[in-house]
Amino acid sequence: MIRWLALAAQSSGRVAIRFSGEPGKDVVSMADCIELLGAEIERNEGEWIVSGVAGDGFRIPPQALDCGNSGTSARILMAIAAGITGEVRIDGDESLRERDMSVVAEALRGLGCSVSGDVLPLAVTGPLHNDSVGLDLSSSSQPLSAMLLASPGFPFPIKLSIVGTGVSRGYYKMSYDIAKTCGSQNKFTPGDIEIVPWEVNTPEIVTIPTEDSLLPIAMLISELHGVRMELEMGKISSAIVSLAEQSTVLDLRDESDLICAASVLMAIGKGGRIIGAPHARGKESDRIDSTIYLLRCFGMNAEATQEGLEIPGGQTPKGPVSTIDTRRDHRLAMTAIALASKYGGVVSEPEICAVSDPGFIPRLLGLGD
Repeated sequence: MIRWLALAAQSSGRVAIRFSGEPGKDVVSMADCIELLGAEIERNEGEWIVSGVAGDGFRIPPQALDCGNSGTSARILMAIAAGITGEVRIDGDESLRERDMSVVAEALRGLGCSVSGDVLPLAVTGPLHNDSVGLDLSSSSQPLSAMLLASPGFPFPIKLSIVGTGVSRGYYKMSYDIAKTCGSQNKFTPGDIEIVPWEVNTPEIVTIPTEDSLLPIAMLISELHGVRMELEMGKISSAIVSLAEQSTVLDLRDESDLICAASVLMAIGKGGRIIGAPHARGKESDRIDSTIYLLRCFGMNAEATQEGLEIPGGQTPKGPVSTIDTRRDHRLAMTAIALASKYGGVVSEPEICAVSDPGFIPRLLGLGD
């Protein structure tokens, strides 16, 4: 939904973005920011109608763009700011201020923009002056998505020389697919990528699918409480299929967001290794360290490896003896609350779950009715 908001804001028409439930706070943060840039959003239950700025272009916002906890929004907005003449200030909450924005910042500097720092708060002063730069995708796919989604506002084509082994590849594929739906002819190719500015033509109606990366939380709740859960294997990712099949090697190169709940499922199951996930250390928290901490809170254990985690199987959780620190990480918090729903426990800052799923706690409590 954040990607659709970014493109709808740059279109010349109106698009109705339809969804089930309530948008997470990350989505709300992005919406608030694009309104400050000049787009208009009519927010109704189950549907937001976005009117874009089109040929008028984005304006210099009257205040800093507050991205809340959303790293995706921050990186996309940094790239969007590069297409605006003038200074755009970008900020976020305490957790987001600790996250590394250097890949996007360095790329924008290479393209001739001024970027005041590598962490938030920072200021981006555009427009672009250069047409080529290297882009490292070894820690996140978001920098490439950001460049693609901001390119309608760029003054000329840019050439990106891809550095490193890409991770979370499904996310930039999603960005390319959404952009293609809106008229982009840009394509991903290994090595050098040319991104050409394009006119955004959104559909009249867009329906947002459910977030598959939250499925392991539901799988964990089902496992803990002995509830049967059926998955349509043809419609979910290979990593979630591997998790459901209790594979002893789980490759999270492209789905590191699963690591918290997946680790608990492996610990109470057959155990095994999580590989391909060193970039999980750069999320809302260091999710390798945070996952080990969470397991230990509930009387379980795992060991960090260069690629991820080594997790013994057949472990039995125990109720924690002290308050669990969620480290302002929504996925860690949801995993902790799922465990606490079976074994008890006090979880700090449970409201952080609303970053991705505002209805999580009410739904979980409703299961006990």
